Amino acid sequence: MGKKVYLNGKFISQKEASLSIFDRGLLYGDGVFESLRTYDGRPFLLEEHIKRLLKALKILRIKSPMSAKKLKLAVLKTLAINKLKESYLKIIVTRGVASEHGLADSLALGKTNLIIIVQEQRPYHKKIFERGWKSIISSIKKPDVPTAKIKSLCYLDNILAKMEARKAGAEEAILLDEAGNLAEGTISNIFIVKFGTIYTPPKEAPILAGITRERVIKLAKQAAFKVIEKTITPKELYTADECFVTLSGPGVVPITKIWQKKIGSGQCGYTTASLIKLYNDETKRNKI
Repeated sequence: MGKKVYLNGKFISQKEASLSIFDRGLLYGDGVFESLRTYDGRPFLLEEHIKRLLKALKILRIKSPMSAKKLKLAVLKTLAINKLKESYLKIIVTRGVASEHGLADSLALGKTNLIIIVQEQRPYHKKIFERGWKSIISSIKKPDVPTAKIKSLCYLDNILAKMEARKAGAEEAILLDEAGNLAEGTISNIFIVKFGTIYTPPKEAPILAGITRERVIKLAKQAAFKVIEKTITPKELYTADECFVTLSGPGVVPITKIWQKKIGSGQCGYTTASLIKLYNDETKRNKI
């Protein structure tokens, strides 16, 4: 049996699920999404992701299709009906179908679309956490606009930066802000380590305040690591002792090379390895 998606209150096979070609999510990227995964079959940090989704909807003035409690229940039902050992989830909300061409939100017919997609979450190879990823610094700049801080359905800048990374044989690309300082990766938040202190761009920067980012900062502080949110220059990145990124899938991943330059020893460093363990331990305590 094929996987089923949740679409506006119904469970439909992936092959049969569809939206109108006039949906504003398709026409204008007018909507938001959240991505997360399960551990031991349970969605990790689900409430935090739903909270951020609702906040993004409020920023875009899109009426939420349901309450946080009902959204949580819809996610759990979608997981249950698909019966996967581990899942990757995407929750999507669009403003809905447009009555006619035009940007005005008043042209939306008034009913939002809610989609929940699940796919199998395969285990990450342990080499990722030992050897790390290669990254580049993208030519794409991260603009300081309202959508920089939410997961809107328009991810074209990230896609272009990811293309640059792929062309360079890298797994990730770091975007700079308009002043030339580090912002974030295409799918991740970035951290550097210097003399045992952890640094990351502040929330005031044009970044998505990642759910994994917040949890890793909390775990680091609890473990007595010093964490400072500050502006970081490319020079500070190149001369860092360690670098790592955080994202919902693998959690904490070392960045051991920028272009062809090794970061630190070129292997996962002590601080990063410590945070990987702390995060993995946290996922084992995962409760809905």
